[in-house]
Amino acid sequence: MVRYDLDGKIVIITGGSAGLGEQFAHAFAESGAHVVLGARREKLLRKVADEVSSEYGVKSIPVKTDVRKEIDIVNLVDTAVKEFGSVDVLVNNAGMYIVKPLIEQTLDDWNKVMDVNLTSAFLASREVAKVMIPKKSGSIINISSTFGFGGTEFTEISYYVSKGGMVTMTKALAVELGKYNIRVNAIAPGFFPTAMSIDAITDKTISNRLIRPRTALPMFAENEWIRGAACFLASDDARYITGHTLAVDGGWLAY
Repeated sequence: MVRYDLDGKIVIITGGSAGLGEQFAHAFAESGAHVVLGARREKLLRKVADEVSSEYGVKSIPVKTDVRKEIDIVNLVDTAVKEFGSVDVLVNNAGMYIVKPLIEQTLDDWNKVMDVNLTSAFLASREVAKVMIPKKSGSIINISSTFGFGGTEFTEISYYVSKGGMVTMTKALAVELGKYNIRVNAIAPGFFPTAMSIDAITDKTISNRLIRPRTALPMFAENEWIRGAACFLASDDARYITGHTLAVDGGWLAY
């Protein structure tokens, strides 16, 4: 990855204990930023924090966070401010899905996915905006999905809606916060081989029927390939980009 000039920036990443959150932690730390990682799985969270601190020589703080709890998100942002004095970048990465047909989805299923994927991003954005508005700078990066742009044969209705909501929230926040020089963008990953997606990728029926035919490039993604998109959107190279959703999907949405 090209090393972006993010030296000394303070970055909060939700869902930072594994998957793409772990990749974002490495990406920002490699570019010189200090990272504050929030997730429920404390042991994994500390492991990622220790790895990026030792590898890149930056400060990395793990904060046990259940993003379904408002008090935990407030604490996550407060911890970053208390430790570093400010917040420059927020990555709303926490996410989950529940695979069930519509008629089997319960209200609890729906609420759980919405709380983790969408409501947590609203709460975290609200809290960092309180820090970013007075200093008139900041970058918020929402992690949406290619599934935020339409349905597929996967029966994940709440996931689709939550990720589509991230795209719209990105635009709404970009308009509201733009006058404070706060940029809000999103990334829509395709199928990356994280714990959330690996079963679908390795299932030959699903892969050959749904994923491979709509992947324009002749290879599947590597997890590290998401890193540059996040650092770019947080950097001054993207200083005039806001309200945009960047698909990192091998051409999946081009079909």
